[in-house]
Amino acid sequence: MGAITRGHANLITTAGKLLSTGVEGGVGKIGQIIQATTDTAANVASTSYTDTGLTVNITPTATSSKIFVQVNQSILTDIDTNLANSRIQLRRDSTTVITFGANVCRIEAGSVSAVKHGNLTTFNYLDGPNTTSQVTYSTRGAVSSTSNNGTARFQNSSVYSVITVMEVLA
Repeated sequence: MGAITRGHANLITTAGKLLSTGVEGGVGKIGQIIQATTDTAANVASTSYTDTGLTVNITPTATSSKIFVQVNQSILTDIDTNLANSRIQLRRDSTTVITFGANVCRIEAGSVSAVKHGNLTTFNYLDGPNTTSQVTYSTRGAVSSTSNNGTARFQNSSVYSVITVMEVLA
């Protein structure tokens, strides 16, 4: 990648490509930002993906807009013995746009009983919904194994999860 330079008329470029005009209406301008939170627990004792309660709506202003999605989700994996992974997917309306199907929040209990492991899982996704109608982004979760009481716990103990969407104008 080339050096970032500031040229005439307040243009910012890198390797000869326009990054921003530095004025209103520039390339990649953020049109809107919407954030939603939840601390309502969702316990998923299923290998099938289930709603976690984290959801946000956005209505793009142009079909050419991209939606930058940032998820910060509280996940705890709980199992009595053996091992389990919590899994998470991002959905746009009823369409799955990306799935993290392994090792999101992994725990190996071995012969120890009732082991739990939690973390704040963060990921970003740039989506192109190609619409000016309202779009709903949400997360769904699952656990890799339900044997030995395997459970994926989202927002456990009222720990907040956050989803932020930003419309990036073309």
